[in-house]
Amino acid sequence: MIATTLPPRTSRRETTVAVVASVLIHALVVIGAGALLAIPFLHRAPAPVETPEPLEITIMSEPSPPVAPQFIRAEGMEPATEPPKNAPFESDRDTLAASESAPTGTQDLPSAEGVESPTMEFQNREYTAGKEAQAATPPSPAQEAKPEEARKPQPAPTPVTTQLALLDMPRPTPQSAAEQKPATPPSSSTPRPPSAPGFQPQTRVTRIQGNISNRGRASVTSVGTPLGRYKKQVSDAIGSRWYYYVNDQIGLLNIGTVGVRFTVDAGGNVKNLRVLSNTSNESFASVSVNAIMQADIPPIPEDVSKLLDNSRLEIDYSFTILTN
Repeated sequence: MIATTLPPRTSRRETTVAVVASVLIHALVVIGAGALLAIPFLHRAPAPVETPEPLEITIMSEPSPPVAPQFIRAEGMEPATEPPKNAPFESDRDTLAASESAPTGTQDLPSAEGVESPTMEFQNREYTAGKEAQAATPPSPAQEAKPEEARKPQPAPTPVTTQLALLDMPRPTPQSAAEQKPATPPSSSTPRPPSAPGFQPQTRVTRIQGNISNRGRASVTSVGTPLGRYKKQVSDAIGSRWYYYVNDQIGLLNIGTVGVRFTVDAGGNVKNLRVLSNTSNESFASVSVNAIMQADIPPIPEDVSKLLDNSRLEIDYSFTILTN
């Protein structure tokens, strides 16, 4: 028997090669298995990226209160047979828009050739003193109100509720009882507010370019309301005093306009009276303030009081002296 023995170095080399080959084979098997497992994921569609929804912000605000219609005196205007709807003006009676002239502009007013004035009037009327005004005694200098605001005019007021103007500075003339009575008594269905008997403010037709085509006495559409009737009472009470005081002290007054604001409480008392603007002089402001403070304003009626905040009525008022 012949035995052969391999050299030791050859056996170690083969062993090393076998180990390396085994490691490589196992590595390839692992890589191949991983590749096979990754194939389904490679064909799967990518998950959509979620985009954030836009942020919506809602601002909650209280609705604006409706704008109250502007007050206008209804004397001499075309009467309406029934209360108009959505009337732009408020008064002591119902009136219908009409014009004596053809339309010449875009305003919802009657066209008229007249004077340039801050007031809005549609007829020429002369001032008539009422009984209350004739009996009134102008306040003495010691009694005169001297508001601090008259010395420091503030920004112009918002559109005034009522306006009074004096154009040719007339003197009050006594009126007979027959002249002081209205031409036609008011009907029982349409209440009329008490006022200074016979009082009528002086007015001159204002130059207006309007678009009203309905022919008739120059008028606007206004609705008679309890508040409108009460505003006329306030206007008459103040106006009858103001004309008398102005005529008594006309030599001290300058041409111009005074704008004031005040509050009338439930009892008819004037509160928080202040001068907002003054293009005349301090004497005119004092006379106008005194006319308001001395006016016999009636208490606010119950049907009006319940419509007001705390039974108080805030009024803007302007007084004007113009040249002829």
